[in-house]
Amino acid sequence: MRRLLVPALLCLASAVQAQSRSAPYRDVPIPFEDGFRVFLVPDMEGMGSTVSIYEVIAGNEGPAYKALTGPDYWDGFRKMVTQEVNATIRGARTAGAQSFVVNEGHGGNRFANVLPWELDEQALLIRGFPKPLVMITGIDSTFGTLMFTGAHANAGTRGVMGHNFAFDSFTVNGKVLNEVGINALIAGEMGVSVSLVSGDNVLIAETQKMLPDGFVAIVTKRAVGRNAAITYSPARVQAMLEAGAAEAVRRERNGEFTPFTMKRPYKVEFMLRRSYPDSIVDSVAGLQEFKLERRGDRSFTMVTNSAKHMGWLLDAIEETVIR
Repeated sequence: MRRLLVPALLCLASAVQAQSRSAPYRDVPIPFEDGFRVFLVPDMEGMGSTVSIYEVIAGNEGPAYKALTGPDYWDGFRKMVTQEVNATIRGARTAGAQSFVVNEGHGGNRFANVLPWELDEQALLIRGFPKPLVMITGIDSTFGTLMFTGAHANAGTRGVMGHNFAFDSFTVNGKVLNEVGINALIAGEMGVSVSLVSGDNVLIAETQKMLPDGFVAIVTKRAVGRNAAITYSPARVQAMLEAGAAEAVRRERNGEFTPFTMKRPYKVEFMLRRSYPDSIVDSVAGLQEFKLERRGDRSFTMVTNSAKHMGWLLDAIEETVIR
């Protein structure tokens, strides 16, 4: 990422980041549609078949990513993520879901990976960057369920391409959360529960511990290295997602899943990735809205009564990292 060498420029960058660029759009609602509503968040690292950053990155996400792309991303895996989304929607529809919102959850191509011209025509698509709450932009209590496809394991785990936003570690009230867990808590505060999660075996196992009330789990592949996996064919994964989404909607409508909640206030503790330059760490320290307390070289804490406020912090940090 970009290293700022002049102190005056560093101070200016911190001041600019005091409020995230997405802040003015925090209250923009998603158009309401009747019927059982599904909010779907597709990611790419946990899809069937993906094992390398070259397959999921466009190269325009920031200076550090320019050389980390390849033709497979553009020619194959963007189509595959769209097919996984469509399969999930088909399954949910067979169980009675009538409204579908797809929010791009993968930072590749600056959150614009799904091919709009191949997406199910009844789905609303949220794409681009920056956007409020990053992965669950616009979610509210009118949604019947939240689903994650292609999710990846946490930072520091043995999962394929495991990471967690901009963090080496992230806990709330001492509980380790991955990206699914963080977003499940924000949605849970609105009364929306998670009903389906797909990804590699490491992601599924860790998320089952985080969300003890359960969800329909789809194992897309089994990790045998950070960049290696025993994979199922794309067609088989799509069939699994279609069947799993139908089951998830049926069980959700039967009341089998409950929103993920935690005791307030939330004590959020995180450590930024050690790979980031000092300029990124200093910019995060300058995010005045969140009253962060710096605890170490790149460790911070925040106390809040709002999970959505925690999500807005993620917005600001992502905007600091992706320039």
